[in-house]
Amino acid sequence: MNIKPWLTISLFSAVLLAGCDLSGNKSPEFRPVEMTPRLEAAKNKALVLCSGCHGPDGIGTADMNPNLACQKKVYMVKQLNDYRNGLRGNHIPMINIARMLTGEEVDAISEWYSLQRCPIDTF
Repeated sequence: MNIKPWLTISLFSAVLLAGCDLSGNKSPEFRPVEMTPRLEAAKNKALVLCSGCHGPDGIGTADMNPNLACQKKVYMVKQLNDYRNGLRGNHIPMINIARMLTGEEVDAISEWYSLQRCPIDTF
């Protein structure tokens, strides 16, 4: 079977572009966040403890600071608990910050960040 090189390239390109949005719409709609008292308290705590490195809206302030906005809540809870419990000991500032939080605060802050600037189509 002799397949023409241009056909292979065309098919490969079509597969790659199948998942792309070529409409030119560069501003996704963002999921609205209903601010409950619990989330408001989490936001305020995060602004005090987290925003210096992770930004007030969860976008890292430097190249090595990860974005927390729209991160999975379960992942953030695990990471913060690993810092709190000494299972993740590679960043002393994060260990100290995580140990300042109660279990409920870890859960609420993780939830608040998980809801920040999440495009509607991410779930």
